[in-house]
Amino acid sequence: MTSNPCSACKVLKSVCTGECVFAPYFPSTEPEKFDRVHRIFGAENVYKILSNETFSPLQHEHAVNALSYEAEARIQDPVTGCVGMSLAYEKILNNLKEQIVSAKNEIVATMGPDKVREYNDIPMPDDFLMTQNQQMGDNHGADEASTSATPPASSGGTNDTQQIL
Repeated sequence: MTSNPCSACKVLKSVCTGECVFAPYFPSTEPEKFDRVHRIFGAENVYKILSNETFSPLQHEHAVNALSYEAEARIQDPVTGCVGMSLAYEKILNNLKEQIVSAKNEIVATMGPDKVREYNDIPMPDDFLMTQNQQMGDNHGADEASTSATPPASSGGTNDTQQIL
């Protein structure tokens, strides 16, 4: 028996043993996490997921995080849950895309179509495709390959922002 029972055992008023499947995922420091999941999905369903031995501990952790996230979304919006949040973000994204198109059309109207580059024509920074190890300096000889493929520097005279537009 542990001295500090997990939040699941506190809510369920049971004794928290060393074999408690809830303890690693619902610590006593986060009682609201289990309360939300228990209220939406029920303790028995969460127990079935956590006692499934074919899942790794990492998969159990991902499942608990997903259940917690969905429970929070269902509490905020009982009808649509996470789908409602996704639809709201999709609406925001579509609005931003429309604003980008509008801004680009305004720039074209102001400067002319020959001065505005397409997205594919904008030069990509040299370090854009580097992996995290390469950015940290652990590139194992990739420096020679990446430096030989760098484009030449701009030839002064004009402002770089004017070249892009």
